[in-house]
Amino acid sequence: MLSIMDGFSGYNHIKLAPKDQENTAFTCPWGTFYWNVIPFGLKNFGATYQRAMTTIFHDMMHTFMEDCMDDILAKYFTREGHLHILSKIFTRLEIFNVRLNPKKCLFGVTSMKLLGYFISEKDIEVDLAKFKAIMKMPPPKNISQLK
Repeated sequence: MLSIMDGFSGYNHIKLAPKDQENTAFTCPWGTFYWNVIPFGLKNFGATYQRAMTTIFHDMMHTFMEDCMDDILAKYFTREGHLHILSKIFTRLEIFNVRLNPKKCLFGVTSMKLLGYFISEKDIEVDLAKFKAIMKMPPPKNISQLK
């Protein structure tokens, strides 16, 4: 049993340290402002968000859940166990005030397409459409530029 949950603008939930807030100052006609949370496009925000998610779920990762940026994959063998781990994940999300995008969440499925792969209870397979697109790409025209 699998569930995929998608974080909703997660980087906007990570607070900046007060000493770093002045480094994000910007001026507009109404005055000078600075960010209290990580703004979109800030250098290394992706790594910072991934580190925050890893810290939040450190004891759950690689056992019954996986986390990649704003995607959380919950996995368990039985329906009852799956509901139990979803409860633990939701509790942790609530404690740390992480929001999910309900339009992109799937719960209790046996297989799904994720990041160009088909994931099922048995195995992980490459999406053939992606594979065929790569195989149809023309070869490089100038090999000397690749060296």
